[in-house]
Amino acid sequence: MSSLINFLNPKLKPSVESDAVCEDGYTAANLIADDAEQLERGFMCFAVCKPPVEVVFDFPKAVDMKVIKLWPSCGALRSTAFELHGRHDGIWERVAFVRDLGVGVDSVTFCYQSDYNSRSSSNSATASGQPQSEKVFFFKSAHKILSSTNSVKVVIRATERCPPVLRKVQMWGLPARSLDKADRELVKTIWSEISDPYGQRDAVQANQGQRSPPRHVPELRELSTLTIPEEFLDSITWELMIFPTVLPSGKVVDQSTIDKHSEEEAKWGRQPSDPFTGLEYTAQRKAILNLALKARIEKFLMEHSEHFKAVPRSLGSSRLRRRHASQFASSTCLPGQISPAAGTYSALSNAYKQQQRKSRATATATSSTAGFGGHSPPAAKRARHSHHGTACATVTASSASTSTTTSTSATSSSTIDQAIQQALQKITRFSQVGTVTNSTPACCINCRSGQFSYEIRTCRHLVCRECLVLLSQTQVCVCKASFRGADVERYHKLDP
Repeated sequence: MSSLINFLNPKLKPSVESDAVCEDGYTAANLIADDAEQLERGFMCFAVCKPPVEVVFDFPKAVDMKVIKLWPSCGALRSTAFELHGRHDGIWERVAFVRDLGVGVDSVTFCYQSDYNSRSSSNSATASGQPQSEKVFFFKSAHKILSSTNSVKVVIRATERCPPVLRKVQMWGLPARSLDKADRELVKTIWSEISDPYGQRDAVQANQGQRSPPRHVPELRELSTLTIPEEFLDSITWELMIFPTVLPSGKVVDQSTIDKHSEEEAKWGRQPSDPFTGLEYTAQRKAILNLALKARIEKFLMEHSEHFKAVPRSLGSSRLRRRHASQFASSTCLPGQISPAAGTYSALSNAYKQQQRKSRATATATSSTAGFGGHSPPAAKRARHSHHGTACATVTASSASTSTTTSTSATSSSTIDQAIQQALQKITRFSQVGTVTNSTPACCINCRSGQFSYEIRTCRHLVCRECLVLLSQTQVCVCKASFRGADVERYHKLDP
C-alpha cells in the first residue's frame, strides 16, 4: 500500500466553511491554517451555539478517502458524537458515525475494516491508563461515495455540556482513479515535496538500498559463552542496540526500530508514535537518544572484543550522532512544516555575532568621520608636546565616544520601535472612544438598541448578539454589504 496523503495540508489548497457562529479567533479556518499557532487553536463555537454543527471540507480535485482522524477535545471542552457525510452526485450521504465517546479518548480514527491494522497498540494504551484513539469503521456502502469525492462534511452531534469544539482534523487518502494521470502525478509530487522537502529520503534509499540506517551489529563467535546484559538489548527485537533511544513510555529501543515503526504508521496515514502506547510524539513527549547507555555499550564491546568477530573503533560517527539526536524534533511536526534542528542555538549565536560586528563597524566609521572629518587625527601626535594638544585630543576622544553612543542609541531605539510595532500588530484590537462618528449612532444597525457587542469590519457597523445570529444566516449586513465569519470581531465599549 502506497503512502497516504493528508489532503487538509494547506499547500494542497483545501477549503472549509461552517454555518455556526464561532468564538473570536477559533473559526473553522484554523483547521487548515498554515500557521502553527493558529492550527493549535482549533474550532470552537460560540457559547450559545448548540449541536448539530456542520463543518464542510472541499478539495480542488477528487479524492479517494481512506482514513479520517478527528481530535474531539479542546482543553476541558469535549464533543462526544460525530457523523461523517460524503457528497456523491451532488447528494450528501452518511458514511460513518460515532456516539458517546469516553473521557479517555484522545482521538477518533475512521477507516475501512479491510484496511484496519490488527496490530494496533490501542490495548496497551488502555491498559496503561493513557489516552487512546478509538477506531470506527466506515459503512460498507462508503467505498462508492468516498472513492471519488470532492467534499466531506463533519457533523458534531453532541457535546459534554459545552459548545461544539474540534481541535484538529486530518483526512488521508489518494488521488481518485477518475483523475487524469497527470493530475495524480502532480498531487503526489506536491506531497513528496511537502513530506520530504530536501529529498533526503530518496537519497538515503538510493545510497543504502534500505529504509532504516545501517546497523553494523557485532556478531559473537561460535564458541563464545559471553552473556550480553539485558539492558543492552532492544525491548522489541531483542537485539543489541547501536543507538539506544528512550521512548516516552520509558522503554528503550534502537533507533532503527523506531524508524521502521514510523514508516509502517505512515502507510496508514498516522503520525510517528510510541510503539508501546500509540501516542504521537510532541515537543514535550518525544524519544530521546540515551548517550550514557550508548557509551556503556561501546565500553562493553571494547572490553570483550575477543568474543566478537569484528568490533568497530566507534559504533557511530559524530555526524550520525547529531542526526539521530535531533531527528525526533523534526518528526513531531506536521508534513510540510520545518522544525528547529540541532545546532539552532549556534546558528543564532553566529547571526548575532555578525550583526554585532556590522553595528560596531558602522559606529566606528561614524565616530571617525564625526571627530576627524574623514582624515587621520594629527592631534594625537601633537598631544605629546603641549597641553593644548592634550585638550584637543581629549575633546576629540570625548566627541568620538559621544557620537558612538548616539549612533548606538539611535540604532537601538529604531530596533526597539520596530519590535514594538510588530508586537502591536499581533495584539487584539480594542475599539477606542471616538471611533464612532456623530453621523453613525452608537447602536445596533438592525434593532437600534444600545446593547451592541460586535463590529462588522467590512462596513464598520455595530450589531448585537441576537442580530448577528440572524445576519450570519445570509452573511449580508443591513447595508447590503456581504461579510464572512472572520470579518466579525468583538467591540469593547470603553467609558470616557
